[in-house]
Amino acid sequence: MPTVRFHPTWAQAGCWRGSQRPVWIDTDPSAIPGGHEVDDALALLEAFGSPELSIRGISIVFGNMDLATTSRLGKQIIREFGPPSTPVFVGAAGAADLGRETDATRALGDALRRERLTILALGPATNIATVVRNHPELAPRIGEIIAVAGRRPGQKLIAGPKQTNSFRDVNFELDPEAFRILLSSRIPLTVTPWEIASKLWLTREDVAALAGRKPGLASLLPAIEDWLALWRNRFGAPGFHPFDTLAVGYLVDRSDLTCSVLDASIETGTDDTSMSANAAEKPYLLVRPLRRNRRTVKYCHDVAPRFKRDLLRRIAKT
Repeated sequence: MPTVRFHPTWAQAGCWRGSQRPVWIDTDPSAIPGGHEVDDALALLEAFGSPELSIRGISIVFGNMDLATTSRLGKQIIREFGPPSTPVFVGAAGAADLGRETDATRALGDALRRERLTILALGPATNIATVVRNHPELAPRIGEIIAVAGRRPGQKLIAGPKQTNSFRDVNFELDPEAFRILLSSRIPLTVTPWEIASKLWLTREDVAALAGRKPGLASLLPAIEDWLALWRNRFGAPGFHPFDTLAVGYLVDRSDLTCSVLDASIETGTDDTSMSANAAEKPYLLVRPLRRNRRTVKYCHDVAPRFKRDLLRRIAKT
């Protein structure tokens, strides 16, 4: 299994020596109180605090919540923490919108016509796959897509001792066809899946320290604290996994991540989120050891302990 470790001098420049890396972010923020995911919000703050990146635009997609909520929260987070005048575009409201042009797909298409971009896919890939499907001539303009999805065969997504059913691989499962389009496109694809996120915990102590360093985080603290409480009470976990922050981390300091080149395919199997003996089947995005003439992805599966310190530093900078 080939393992890829990235040279630190590349990492400091995001593999773009002497300049910022032009990036487009596609995201589905849901950071509101009530036990909703906060990792998209933290990943956005991490990106905003990363001088290695030049954010050309941000598109919003359905996912963690409905599109009306993700777009409202996304605009609020970007307005409060992002670079001035960051352009924001609203996209797909569901998987049924795959192939339908939206403000997000038109804006991403226009951006790709101007320059080659790296795309961070932090939610379902509907917006991105629509551009690739409708405008295949733009695929070579995408240098790489970094997506939060994927797993090894038989891998259970379990966070703590109280959890009985596996988590869903949500970004993939909400629109498997979008990922099928990305796999078919041959665009370089890197995934920062459950496996690598499961090795990183943000604890109550981490959040308290961050709040002390960044008073402006107060608007997000109730949502973060509720998310911590949900993981502790429902799963018996010592904190939560900040999934999407690993995708940003891959771009800003690859020396912190260990990745392997593996085959990737979409396969059908029994739904592992159900305890029923008659559970239905569902699609899985799976990686396996290399075989000839297969679609490969870069699968990131380990993270250095120092990553968390750097993550908190970047979030505190915004």
